Amino acid sequence: MAVVSSASTEVLVQHLINVCKEEYSLTRGLDGAAQQLKRTLGMIQAYLKDAEKKSITQDSVRSWLKELESVAFEADNVLDEHCYHLHHKTVHNMKSFKDKVLSCFSSFYVILHRRNMAHAIKQINAEFGSMNKTALDLGLQSMVVNAPAHTSIETDSFSLDPVFIGRDYDVSILVDMLTLTHRQERMLSILALVGMGGMGKTTLARKLFNHEKLKARFGSTTIWIHVSQTFDAISLFNKILDKLHKKSSDGVESGDDIVENSQEALWARVGSRYDIPGKIQEAPKARVESRENILEKLQKALKTKTYLLVLDDVWNDDVSKWEDFINSILGVTSTSGNVIIITTRSQRVASIVNPFHIHHLDGLSDEDCWSIIKAKTFVENGKVPSGLEMIGRKIAKRCQGLPLAANVIGAVLRGKSEDEWHSINEKWLSDDEGGENIKNILKLSYDYLSSPSLKKCFVYCSVFPKGYEIEKQELIEQWMAEGFLQPSQRDDMESVGNMFINVLVQNSLLQVVERDEYGNVWTCVMHALVHDLASYVLSNNGSTPTRYMFLQEELIAIPNETAKHLRTLIMDCETSGMKFSDFGRLHNLILPNGCKELPNSIRELMHLRNLDISYTEIAKLPKWIHKLHHLETLRACQELEKLPSTLKYMLNLRHLHIHSDTKLPAEIGRLTNLQTLPHFIVGKKKGYQIEELGSLKNLKGTLMIRNLEKVLDKEEALKANMFQKPNLLDLEFAWDDGIEDERNDESVLEGLQPHAYLKKLKILGFKGKRFPTWVKKMAVYNGPHGSSVPLDNLIDIRLSGCSEIEEIPTLEHLSNLKSLRLKKLKNVRYQNAVC
Repeated sequence: MAVVSSASTEVLVQHLINVCKEEYSLTRGLDGAAQQLKRTLGMIQAYLKDAEKKSITQDSVRSWLKELESVAFEADNVLDEHCYHLHHKTVHNMKSFKDKVLSCFSSFYVILHRRNMAHAIKQINAEFGSMNKTALDLGLQSMVVNAPAHTSIETDSFSLDPVFIGRDYDVSILVDMLTLTHRQERMLSILALVGMGGMGKTTLARKLFNHEKLKARFGSTTIWIHVSQTFDAISLFNKILDKLHKKSSDGVESGDDIVENSQEALWARVGSRYDIPGKIQEAPKARVESRENILEKLQKALKTKTYLLVLDDVWNDDVSKWEDFINSILGVTSTSGNVIIITTRSQRVASIVNPFHIHHLDGLSDEDCWSIIKAKTFVENGKVPSGLEMIGRKIAKRCQGLPLAANVIGAVLRGKSEDEWHSINEKWLSDDEGGENIKNILKLSYDYLSSPSLKKCFVYCSVFPKGYEIEKQELIEQWMAEGFLQPSQRDDMESVGNMFINVLVQNSLLQVVERDEYGNVWTCVMHALVHDLASYVLSNNGSTPTRYMFLQEELIAIPNETAKHLRTLIMDCETSGMKFSDFGRLHNLILPNGCKELPNSIRELMHLRNLDISYTEIAKLPKWIHKLHHLETLRACQELEKLPSTLKYMLNLRHLHIHSDTKLPAEIGRLTNLQTLPHFIVGKKKGYQIEELGSLKNLKGTLMIRNLEKVLDKEEALKANMFQKPNLLDLEFAWDDGIEDERNDESVLEGLQPHAYLKKLKILGFKGKRFPTWVKKMAVYNGPHGSSVPLDNLIDIRLSGCSEIEEIPTLEHLSNLKSLRLKKLKNVRYQNAVC
């Protein structure tokens, strides 16, 4: 609950700042109220940031947090409505003077709206102030301060793992890696075991730790440290020393310093309450040792020993902390052939430790899961009674390859009847049947996520059905619409969203299904048990009433009380008869297949930011579409013939996903926030010319420019400012075969010189005899007096239909080029070096 409320409050603070930037003083006396609101929100936000780090169990705190979330959402709606009216006013001012004159009540309307907003913000202030007072009166702040922090279960090297199935191959190859001769010649080798919670990393590490070959090599100098979320070098050194001292006390020869330290450690453990004859009654005060002394003792303890150190459950992703630790370890190490094994859930953590090998633990097969269940359930003879085999295999499939789940479910099934097996298969695991154990282990990854916004993004993914493949860009756009992605000074919302995707993947909370040709995540999916976790967090952390809904079944009547709170509605069912004005707070709306026209009631959705009609058969959009002033993303279907002329008023539009046959309206250049524009067809009339691209400096990804024969010359082409669009990675320049009075293809292409980071270049239908210098040399010039910069990021080049060209460009310096396609270059006489 704390996480959801905290993120909502952060959004509100940023939203208020944005409102004040657009119109600093809404009406007389409001500025003070707005500043007071900002201060109140800041105090509550700081409180919630502390709360999210703790395990809150008190009903009074949870109840207060739930109420706070409700107030926060209401405030968000009020402020968002105000922003909508500000945008409406901006669009109104853009229209003709005639339109303004016709709107005779506009001034009165603005004044009335400002008064309403003044009252609304003062009301929000009062509600938040009351919430703050309630927290103080109930002493909720002290409850949060005294609540325990999230912790993980400590591991050790001694616990038995009676069921070890499906990892024998992993053990074999890893032992071979660790005992190779050249490993023994290096001072230190690091092996990283990576996988999601419950995948068996600790169990595998324990198998390696106790393996006969590694025991023979390292003898008694094997050290197991459970690290968890606190990574402090001094603390780790002391733990290592403590383990070495214990081994020394078991008969291993040790120096005086070790014995002395052991006595101090004993006194510290015994404490002052024990009366030991002949000794001072009070235990000696703990001596704070310097780092130098600790490392000196560690160096003496290791002496000429070769060691195996396991750091289990590592979460630290601070490079400087790791380097500090490893440099010190190397400094006290005097032998070669030492090994450190780390286990972690995070790919990033695994990367920063600079291991010689990162070993990813994938899910087990359904057969292995069934074998674990049998071993745990039928302990005595391993025989499966008739009638249980089929249902048992179904249960094993539900484990989704997670050894933890198979072990837990195996213990639960022991001694159960066949009917109970069927019931468990249908209902899976309840909290009192072991589900709590799985959930708590997986929840550590969630608790460790760095920000409330990231946690909200993770929890949001539970809106999709289990096994649903989520397209990364669509997910980011939905997060953005919900207000989860707050931009920073360096990064825009989309960049923050992309970073969040990568963090969730690195922490095994999302799994990659497909990557694009650049190696970036394209689609992803949630493991079924991680999906259960996200659903649990959503249902228990305050998202009451329901705010996100995915409709798959036949359309049922959604109660008005539910509809009015929904912010995301994803539909995979019929929409006939649905009144969207009942869903007044929607931010995301994804319409289903079979919808042939945009329902008129959608025009009343003033909070809508993401409209996806890509699954529909809508061939025409109404002119009122521009009244969706907040809209940031529009995904169109292939059937859409053209976009309405009013699109130019949708100033907040950032992503316009359209197909190549969809016609753009005039003055697309007004949409200066656009990042996604797949194609632009050049026209001769004002508003359709290539200069419209000039103001679209934020374009990203792919852009195809067609009908370039309608561009007069280089000077006109330069108005597109292609060189100043560094985030366009895939460019296609296309000339139509149609005959124009005058064609200056060489001059035009020269004016379309792109930036140096380009990855894909396609030139189609070019009718010049020679390519301009930047194409011929595959290098661009940085300004009039700049030097030539090679296009060595290119991975794909396609030249097609350039029927008059006589020479192929120089390509030998393009070291990253993977694909070269040359087609219909019938006039080529000679070529430069081709890679």
